[in-house]
Amino acid sequence: MRKKIILLCLLICAVGARADGEAVLTFSSFEGGGAEYRIEIEDPSVVSCEYARQYDSDEEPLPPGSGYTETYAFRGLKPGTTTVTVYSSSPIMAGSRAVYLMTVDEALDVTVQILAAEDRDALVPPTPTLVIRAGGKIFYAALEDNSSAEAFVERLNPGAIEVEMRDYGGFEKVGRLPWSLPGNDGEITTAPGDVILYQGNRIAIYYDENTWDFTRLARIGNVSGAELLEALGDGDATVEFWLEWSE
Repeated sequence: MRKKIILLCLLICAVGARADGEAVLTFSSFEGGGAEYRIEIEDPSVVSCEYARQYDSDEEPLPPGSGYTETYAFRGLKPGTTTVTVYSSSPIMAGSRAVYLMTVDEALDVTVQILAAEDRDALVPPTPTLVIRAGGKIFYAALEDNSSAEAFVERLNPGAIEVEMRDYGGFEKVGRLPWSLPGNDGEITTAPGDVILYQGNRIAIYYDENTWDFTRLARIGNVSGAELLEALGDGDATVEFWLEWSE
C-alpha cells in the first residue's frame, strides 16, 4: 500500500526549482471531484510557503470539471532541514500523503527531495488531522500546537461527535461541546476557516472576521467564507467532527 501511495503522489506532483532559490511543488486537479491538497511544514522557521492556483481555462464562469494547477513555492528562511507533508484526498479515491525533505543552505537556496517510505516513517510520526463535515461537504483542518488542541484530540480519538451549531453575529457558527477543554486564550482576529474554542466548552467555525480573546483549535486551509457558508447554511447546522491519522 505504501508503494502505491508514493507512485500516486509522483503522478500528480511535479517538483522543481526557481532561479531565486525557491523550491516548487506543483499539483494537478479539477473542479467537481478532483484531488484536494493540504500541506504541513514540520518547522516553519526553516521555510515559508506561498500558495497559488491557476486554472487551465480563461472562461467565465468556469465550465464544469475545469482543470487547474496548485503551486506551493517554498522560500528559505534560515539554514537547516525540515519535512513537508502533502496530504491529498478526493471523493473518488482514498486519501494519500507524500513527505518531502526541504534543505536550506547558507545562501537560503532550497532543494527538495521526496522521501521513500522507510525514510519518511523514520522522520514523521503519525499525526492527526481534524475532519469536519457540514452540509454534505468535508473540510480538513490543521490542528494547533497547544494543550487545548491536544485535549481535543484525546477526546475525539475514540470516534466522531456531532455538534448542533447556530449562527452568531454574522461571522460564526457556534455550538456546545459534550465536554470541557483547557483554554489558551489570547486576542485573535479570526479568519474564515478558524476553528475556535471559547468558554472551555463551546466550539465555533468562523466564516468572517472577529477580534476577541479565544483559543484557536485548528484552521481549515484554502477556504473562503462563502464556501463555508454554503456548507453551513443560513440557519442551524449539525456539524460532525472526527480525526484522520497519517499513516
